[in-house]
Amino acid sequence: MYDEQFKEILCFTNTYSGLINCHVVDFITQNLWETCLPDALRFELERSKMDCVHWAEDDNHPVLTEFINLTKSLSLQSCSIEINSMDLKNTLPIIYNVNKCKYRSIKMEFMNIKKSHEVECLGNIVGTAASSTNSLVIDAGAGKAYLSMFLAENHKVPVLAIDSSQTCCKGAIGRQIKLRKRTKHSQNKNLILTGLHTCGSLTHSIIKTFLVTKDIHLLCIVPCCYHLTNETFNKKINFSKNARMLAQQSIERSAENKSMSSSLFYRAVLQVILYSMGIYNARVGRGGPLHDFPSYARWALLRIGVELEKIPSEEQLESTYQLHVHLSKRFYMFQMLRIHTGLVLEAAIMLDRIIFLQKSNLCSKLAILRLFDPVLSPRHYGIVVIK
Repeated sequence: MYDEQFKEILCFTNTYSGLINCHVVDFITQNLWETCLPDALRFELERSKMDCVHWAEDDNHPVLTEFINLTKSLSLQSCSIEINSMDLKNTLPIIYNVNKCKYRSIKMEFMNIKKSHEVECLGNIVGTAASSTNSLVIDAGAGKAYLSMFLAENHKVPVLAIDSSQTCCKGAIGRQIKLRKRTKHSQNKNLILTGLHTCGSLTHSIIKTFLVTKDIHLLCIVPCCYHLTNETFNKKINFSKNARMLAQQSIERSAENKSMSSSLFYRAVLQVILYSMGIYNARVGRGGPLHDFPSYARWALLRIGVELEKIPSEEQLESTYQLHVHLSKRFYMFQMLRIHTGLVLEAAIMLDRIIFLQKSNLCSKLAILRLFDPVLSPRHYGIVVIK
């Protein structure tokens, strides 16, 4: 059912493979502007006077508008399987009343606004489903067990929290003992498998577990950290790490920001200096000072182990920056194009999982659920499946 859209997505990724698989630190040293963009798009952007971050789709930029519309048409938001929480009653009748339920707002210690938002949204859906079906909830990759605690306290459902950390495992064992005591006389074997931001390959493990465990009737997970796994269910495709990193980008957050961080362009200019010093494949990391380029460059060079006396002077560093600063607008345009491709790459990763579930012939209903505010929580899509 979704194979055709998946094929269109793969066609897009092949067409724009240079843009997708490159690394922006090489923007200057490898002339990515010239080598990774189609001529028509590049020429139009070079003539453009618009802001390099906030783009307007208009008649003055037909090639750019076509590119943006194409990425939107291939995104999850345009996929027929994508729904929001208001459409749940059609997909999951057992939780039709989730939007009518009123639960007290949670104020858990050490939980920030983002986490509170995520826990409430996912927790109310899973909790209502568990209550309606008298199910035990398995919270995979539970971390600090915020979701588990919300389910137990607000929905009064039994929860088993599982995590790889020793501390969380001890807590999970304690819960398991209590749950066995509470449910030992029950013949109900209904299980719900959930997870809030299941990192990397954990998502694949959860999906496989769902399919092979007959007592698990509902799967409701929110995947994240696409870059931490190179595993796909379709063995004919393989996304590079740079592509998977792009799938992590948020077009909504970029639209909210007034400008991009200068650290990106600083790092690209630093690459010029590193190459001139015979240093390749350096991993600088984050956290450097951004008030001016010389300060950032000195911090970065010291961080990777360059001896102080071998670091160029402040004047030399500033001169190198001024020599390339005229490329900054093109650099940020280039990065915005890449962020737009992230919409398509996320769709590819999620559809790979949905198609695998669909072809198992064990699932009666499947959906990609838009759960969270994308500005607050960029990884806002969940996978919901009923056997």
